[in-house]
Amino acid sequence: MEALSIITSISVLLLIGIVASALANKVNIPDVLLLILLGLAAAFIKYQGKPLVEFPALFLATISILALALIVFDSSVRLRLKELDVHYMKALILVLVFTLFSLFLFSLISHFILGVSLWLAVLFTVMVIGTSPEVVLPLLQDYKGEVLNILKLEALFNTPLTVVLPFIVVDFMRGAPTGVLPEFINMLTPFLTKLIVGIGAGVFIGLILYKLTKKNYSPIYSPMAVIVAAMLTYVLSENLGGNGVLAVTTLGIFFGNVAFKERRPKASLLSAESVLSKALFIFVFILVGMTIKLPLTLDFFIRAGILFLSYVLIRFIVVSFCFRAKDYSFGKKLFMTMVSPKGISTATVVFIFAIYNMPGTAYFIPGISIVLDMTLAFILFSITLSSIFAWQYKRLVSD
Repeated sequence: MEALSIITSISVLLLIGIVASALANKVNIPDVLLLILLGLAAAFIKYQGKPLVEFPALFLATISILALALIVFDSSVRLRLKELDVHYMKALILVLVFTLFSLFLFSLISHFILGVSLWLAVLFTVMVIGTSPEVVLPLLQDYKGEVLNILKLEALFNTPLTVVLPFIVVDFMRGAPTGVLPEFINMLTPFLTKLIVGIGAGVFIGLILYKLTKKNYSPIYSPMAVIVAAMLTYVLSENLGGNGVLAVTTLGIFFGNVAFKERRPKASLLSAESVLSKALFIFVFILVGMTIKLPLTLDFFIRAGILFLSYVLIRFIVVSFCFRAKDYSFGKKLFMTMVSPKGISTATVVFIFAIYNMPGTAYFIPGISIVLDMTLAFILFSITLSSIFAWQYKRLVSD
């Protein structure tokens, strides 16, 4: 009966999510915003004193890992190293400068406003620096231009960072040094091991996947092999003591840049993976809203507002610095600053930490609850603000 209940809940949530996404597209608002709000509302609905929709912790943990593996692969496989041009370099510089500024400046601001340790402040920073303009791209489907291209490329570069850096920070937190050099070296050794094993696992599975799909292409089994490869890469790396997220990222970049003689099989290879990723996309956003219950207090929203304004100000300074040429008007800089919504990568990482937010689990970190609450608030704030400025694209940007 429990299995039937779980399947029923999955079916209902996916059906509601599909209807909500279709409705959002019809009224020209981001479906992500509606999905999260549905999740938040569902968390308050109870039947006979129990949540109307409830899943076992093991099931949620499994879904979170599956979503992470496929979403990381889906984002990294689109990164084409051969196509690097001026726009790519501009986007890469923006990502690097903004990441560095945020790590130093925004982490300090978060440390004081949230009253958490510096490590937790850094964790919060790396969770919110990523952008996902595809959240609001349906609002801009009639427009094209350099600014939109840069924002898309920025997301391609920072999405892997968004899902890799939080787990790297957690690894450091577990063995945070006290300032003594030998202790730092002792901590650095296993950290480097995780990186090397993760990259090695990604390349190893990537080579096998390349050989299989190149010589024995099948319209049914080859796309299935891509999904299995992404999951197997994560599992192999974690079991060998590596970083599973980095391994899947390596697999995606490697596979996405392998030169196939025919382009059609490669596009077909990713079709099944994209459909499954979209289903997980809907499911994860609803579950994030259900899992993380925002504190409905004035103090929380004041602190969230101050932090978000600080984030926007830092991003505007970085954008103004990176695009200080005369070709970039104030309107373009403002648009690039404000249109930086958080997407599925941020939501998946938050979901994973929320699932494991209990003593004895893999990623339990004391005091992380306020960070998760604040990150969800950032997701809502950023999507709302990005939507408002996306509607003003024509007024602000003139390519």
